[in-house]
Amino acid sequence: MFHPDVAFRDCQHCLKYIYDEKTGEAREHRGDFVERLPTVPAPCRREGCPKGTPENPKVLSNKNMLAYQHWKECKAVGQFPDDPIVRQNAAIIQEIHDQSKELKQIQMMGMMLTGKMI
Repeated sequence: MFHPDVAFRDCQHCLKYIYDEKTGEAREHRGDFVERLPTVPAPCRREGCPKGTPENPKVLSNKNMLAYQHWKECKAVGQFPDDPIVRQNAAIIQEIHDQSKELKQIQMMGMMLTGKMI
């Protein structure tokens, strides 16, 4: 939620190909991805990546990913099972979701104030 530009980026692909960090998309030239030169290290090898590194990733466990997927499905239809674990997970996920929305609003206001809107 906090870094959607890299959330679904495959680390091995990023190590091999150059990405546009503004759009989050792999750069292409004539329909082919642009390969990284040894002198152009991936972001995780320079300033750092919110996902960590391929060797030490900062990603959700499978169990937590399933809980997040379940929350999204329940949220989409407006119906959650009456279960204490589901309630506990939903409270945690909702809090993180709310923080993410607040951060995005703050970032947007900052861009508006500095005139750095795209």
